[in-house]
Amino acid sequence: MQQGYTGPEVCKITGITYRQLDHWTTSKLISASIRNLKGSGFHRIYSFQDIIQIKLVNKLREAGVSLQKIRIALNNIENILGDDTQISDVSIFSDGKSIYVISDNDQMIDLLKSGQAVFGISLGPVQSEAEAEIFSLYPDKVSSQNA
Repeated sequence: MQQGYTGPEVCKITGITYRQLDHWTTSKLISASIRNLKGSGFHRIYSFQDIIQIKLVNKLREAGVSLQKIRIALNNIENILGDDTQISDVSIFSDGKSIYVISDNDQMIDLLKSGQAVFGISLGPVQSEAEAEIFSLYPDKVSSQNA
């Protein structure tokens, strides 16, 4: 059987209040995937993956991302990457305006724009390429600054 965590345990682990946890769960932003029962005497039981998702939501909130944007992003993660994708297996980035994920094929995807790919360039390889071209074409112009 999968290890589960009660609401108070999740709050201690994630650093959020029970009120936040309850709001996020009742509004279906997150779920208690092991046991999500309502009513007196029943406790929600959260999985480890639920805790990772809760920590993600909290970090995005701390970065100023709205719950509405977070909800869209979480839904799109499943739609774009598949239902079997574990939230802990993806890298997520945010600039406060949008939320991006790196896909399996190293493509950056904007989760708020229904999976629109984002173009990015790492400048380290560009610098190395430029240095190699300069050295091969103009070896006399290579200095200690760009060699």
